[in-house]
Amino acid sequence: MSKVVACVIARTVSKRLPKKVLKKVCNEYTMIDFIIQRLKNCKKIDEIVLCTSYDSSDDELELSALKNDVSIYRGSKSKIIERMIKVGKNNNADYLIRVTGDNVFTSYEYIDAQLDIIENNHLDYVRLHNVPIGTSAEIISYEALLDCYKNMDPSISEYLMLYMFNPERYKCGLVIPFAKDYSNYTLTVDTKDDYNRTLEILDKFIDQDKVNIELKEIINISKKNKISDLIYDLKGEVKYPYGKVISFKEYKLDMKNRIDNSLKFHL
Repeated sequence: MSKVVACVIARTVSKRLPKKVLKKVCNEYTMIDFIIQRLKNCKKIDEIVLCTSYDSSDDELELSALKNDVSIYRGSKSKIIERMIKVGKNNNADYLIRVTGDNVFTSYEYIDAQLDIIENNHLDYVRLHNVPIGTSAEIISYEALLDCYKNMDPSISEYLMLYMFNPERYKCGLVIPFAKDYSNYTLTVDTKDDYNRTLEILDKFIDQDKVNIELKEIINISKKNKISDLIYDLKGEVKYPYGKVISFKEYKLDMKNRIDNSLKFHL
């Protein structure tokens, strides 16, 4: 049986919204708490590890791991891939799940299906397709991650998606949960406006356990209530490795080339 470890990648040094992962989103939960508690709904995850740095600025995350009863690994400040590889080795993982701390609405409800697909089809990398920015967990085989590490600069591994979601080198799969394309929506948290949007969405779920709300519910209630800052500005820019900045239009074209050469799986 395959061993699956979820790596929640988080630090507290965000420049645009400092300590955003420790900001409260509902009741007693911070963003990082919220993400971890949602991942606990997945039946196929064997271990959840909060992956942060050894820098003293991230000491507070020790308490987050303790509060949520998960392991913590502290490693390189910039080499995220090294943290993941070490966690994979320490836990004898076959598959790693990459979830970043700014993606508070990571869609936990499709992770078990993603894991079935990557294993049954002998793939290296699987993500969701046609979903809002900031909602797809990435499933990566440990062997493919090791290969990626040998062929990239670890210091830029915050851009790991651009290296793993590469059908020219890896066997990539896309899981498609909706008939409609919501990829121009954004639910990630990078700025104060993004954080306020998150609170606005969660406030709409009055009589429901907010931790367990699913992506389809988040999309529906966001559309119904015309939530602010939901649509990504097509005139916006996207950061690439080594300081390169491209237009969102160019980014979508790059993604299209990767999508066209990946296997598709409709749920």
